[in-house]
Amino acid sequence: MDVDGHAGPTTEDLGQVSAAIAAGLFGTAYIGTAFAIRSFTPIGAAMWRGLLSTAILVVVAVVMGGRLRRMEMDWPRLWRLIVLGLTGGLGFVVSMNLAVSMAGATLAAFAASLSPVLAALLAPVVLGEALTLASVGGFAVAIVGTALLSDTNAGDVGPGVFFGLCASLCFGLFLLLSRRWSRPYRLSGTAIALSIAGATWLGLLPVELLAEPERLIPQELRTDALVGLLWLALVPGVLAQLLVVASVRRVETRSSAAMLLISPVTAAVLAAYLLGETLSGWEIAGAGLVLVGVVGAAALERASTT
Repeated sequence: MDVDGHAGPTTEDLGQVSAAIAAGLFGTAYIGTAFAIRSFTPIGAAMWRGLLSTAILVVVAVVMGGRLRRMEMDWPRLWRLIVLGLTGGLGFVVSMNLAVSMAGATLAAFAASLSPVLAALLAPVVLGEALTLASVGGFAVAIVGTALLSDTNAGDVGPGVFFGLCASLCFGLFLLLSRRWSRPYRLSGTAIALSIAGATWLGLLPVELLAEPERLIPQELRTDALVGLLWLALVPGVLAQLLVVASVRRVETRSSAAMLLISPVTAAVLAAYLLGETLSGWEIAGAGLVLVGVVGAAALERASTT
């Protein structure tokens, strides 16, 4: 409680706030990617994002008192960090970039937004967490909203949807496994974020060198593409990753996952203003339904526990 005797923010509150902020930041990733691939290939943009995020995280860890030196590392921790890096980093980022390049930022965000739903639905099996009717109902409303939010009539979007679904599966597994492993194996948010960034650029650098080495550093590097890449590295690549790990460590997956459904709304609004992807009446209604589903599920969860 504070000095006036009022209850302060709980662990659950902090976890949900972290998830909500992370969701908004993750939503900007689709816009940053759309700008970055104006000069870079989808694979190249993902590689540079991972490399720059790694450099930023190393600097932050050193500035914060040599956290890298204090990280205890053994094989059980190492292989779990590798799995988290492959799901939340390499698999998710590559699939997301390919989805944006093929289907546009709004539709990619719609497809990838299924990740928190998949995580919440699989949580009872993977984590033993109960799945309540409030969560199922809220997610159902939000999924209807994301369907309306996306303009699925714009050309051949099949491959883009496929890669968006791959991204959702990868990130959903990351949410579950990071909650299951982070506390028992003392995996810090910095360590997990480093594994994500490192797995991305280490896995993709050989691919880009073999496939299109001449485009690793584009001859015509647009300013907007460079700004988009830097944004990807710093904001979704570092800040959002640290926040989402902080969230899943504090609250059950269904709670943090619900807040992450804000991401496609953020992406759609920014895509309209920055990329000219106009929103129809149905899409605006869909954005509203997403918010209703997220806020409604959170409110019902809180009411059931008080």
